[in-house]
Amino acid sequence: MSPDPLTDVVADVRDPEIDVGLGDLGVVRSVSRTGGRIVVRLAPTRLSCPARGEIARRVRSALTAAAPGQGIEIVWERGVWQPAAVTTAGHDALRTAGYRVAGAAPRCPYCGSEDVLRAGRFGGAVCKVPYDCRGCGSPFDVIGTAGCSAVLPVPDVTQGGSS
Repeated sequence: MSPDPLTDVVADVRDPEIDVGLGDLGVVRSVSRTGGRIVVRLAPTRLSCPARGEIARRVRSALTAAAPGQGIEIVWERGVWQPAAVTTAGHDALRTAGYRVAGAAPRCPYCGSEDVLRAGRFGGAVCKVPYDCRGCGSPFDVIGTAGCSAVLPVPDVTQGGSS
């Protein structure tokens, strides 16, 4: 449990795109109380995340239920999210949704194969790089890449086994 229970309230808010809590996704930076206000600092996984409005709405709703009558301020910190902030539970949720997090050689989230091929420069967003698994044939995205708020290396070569 966090020192301030409101941090846990925010950490438990679910991301609208993938069923994972914001804490496990690594976007919660801090929750503090100043006077009658709650200030929440969040780091989007990418600068132009289209879900920011919905995330803010969900955070406000959760905090209003947990601390009625308090003012709520959401501060989006740019350029601070890192894939290393994703927890083990976050990695598991992302893998279940068909994603991998940047930082290591890509592996298929479905079959675990390292025999994957990069399928383009970016996927549905500039911070998602599409891959195809040659083991099971499934497409998947690696998130947390160069188009996100963090600049991360993304290998340009085929990873893994034989052709």
